[in-house]
Amino acid sequence: MKNSSTELKVGLFAIIVIVFLTYMTFKVGSLPMLWEKGYRLYVEFEDISGLDEQSRITIAGVEAGIVDKIELVDGRAKLTLLINPDIRIYRNASAYLRMSGLLGNKVLSLSTGSPDEPLLKNGDRIGHAVPASDIGMLANELTTASVYLRDLTENLNDILGEKQRADIKESIADLKVITGHLRELSAESSEPLGRIIAQLENFTKALSEQGPGFMDDMSILADSLGRKGPDLIDNLDRAARDLKEVIEENRYAFKESMDNIHAVSRSASNIARKIEKGEGTLGKLAQDDTLYNSLVSISQEAEKSFDFAGRVRTYLDFHTEYNTGESEWKGFFNLTIRPREDRYYILGIVADPVGSVRTTETTKNGVTVIKEELESRLEFNAQVAQKFGDLALRIGVMESTFGLGADYFFDNEKARIKFDIWDMDSREADADRAHARLGLDYKFFKFFFLSGGIDNFLNSGRRGLYVGGGIKFEDEDFKYLMGNTPNVSFQ
Repeated sequence: MKNSSTELKVGLFAIIVIVFLTYMTFKVGSLPMLWEKGYRLYVEFEDISGLDEQSRITIAGVEAGIVDKIELVDGRAKLTLLINPDIRIYRNASAYLRMSGLLGNKVLSLSTGSPDEPLLKNGDRIGHAVPASDIGMLANELTTASVYLRDLTENLNDILGEKQRADIKESIADLKVITGHLRELSAESSEPLGRIIAQLENFTKALSEQGPGFMDDMSILADSLGRKGPDLIDNLDRAARDLKEVIEENRYAFKESMDNIHAVSRSASNIARKIEKGEGTLGKLAQDDTLYNSLVSISQEAEKSFDFAGRVRTYLDFHTEYNTGESEWKGFFNLTIRPREDRYYILGIVADPVGSVRTTETTKNGVTVIKEELESRLEFNAQVAQKFGDLALRIGVMESTFGLGADYFFDNEKARIKFDIWDMDSREADADRAHARLGLDYKFFKFFFLSGGIDNFLNSGRRGLYVGGGIKFEDEDFKYLMGNTPNVSFQ
């Protein structure tokens, strides 16, 4: 009896140990207990490398079941998922294979889907499966990029000799000096630029508040132009005759200018031929296809990893105009900053040969004589423009006075009809009314444009036609110019 009692105790102890070990095995291995309930769903992947049976299933980082079984069906991995009974999975749910570390281990994550879709039941299939990113592909891409960088370095070492390196160092030193000068100039001009920007913001606010009244004034001006149309046409005819006489009087000067242009063209052609022959540093860079191919390859690899955001568009405008009413040439330089498609800012300088009037009084024998002399001066533009479709309205400083303007763009912004009015106080010489201008600009050959129209038509003493032209390009056009350098020819 005593021996029987001892054997009973040993047997009970063994049973308790077995039960405890079984419980710990299921608990630590995340295995479902025999009495636990749940339901099974199925999903298929092309590749599940790194995922094993009994792997955990998570939803939003929370454990929601285990991978019960993995089998190969028609070349695809079919997974049997044991989902906890309190988890609801909907028809548009998705299964994701995620990387859990650089060693390639993977876990299975689920998104439950939308509650407005039907619930998935035991034996249903999850239709959307997203594979994990392959770290091997990333490593291959990095290896390829490193090879291209090595080739580029070797090509640069072959092209740049001791003389070229010395030239580059000297250029860098010059750039440092220029940068220092620009920094000093920027420090001196920061306060005036701040005032100009503040004024532009005030102009924008005034434009939004006074827009309806401005449109009424434009309507009144259009009616006035309609009534004075016949007189305006007569003035245009007279201006055309005057322009013909001016051309006849200056045809020898025009011929001399064309000879100078031909001389410049021949010099530029000689430079282009040297570049095409591969002479000098630029010639080597232009003729070495290996360097170009390396740069293209690196650019293609970089485009796979980076997505550059859009940036502000900047335009530079150099042009000149001849005015028959003043018989003078007028020069313009404008910088247009376009942060958005429907808004841009214009900063510019105008070289006006009749920009101001100097009045002198002399008294002789009791008689006072007043003499007025026209003088040239530099004038400034600072405008803000807002686009409404193809129509743009401008307001700001025009030739150092307050002014308004409007542009209508057509032919994909290659052409525009422009109207400007400024000098409301009639301070210009021989002016009784504001300075108004109506004209047309047309862009051709990508960078060049012509302009023409009628200037100062509200003042009969200075009314006349104007014709001119110039170049206009933006920062992106530098890439176009540099990309076509080897093919430049002025013959």
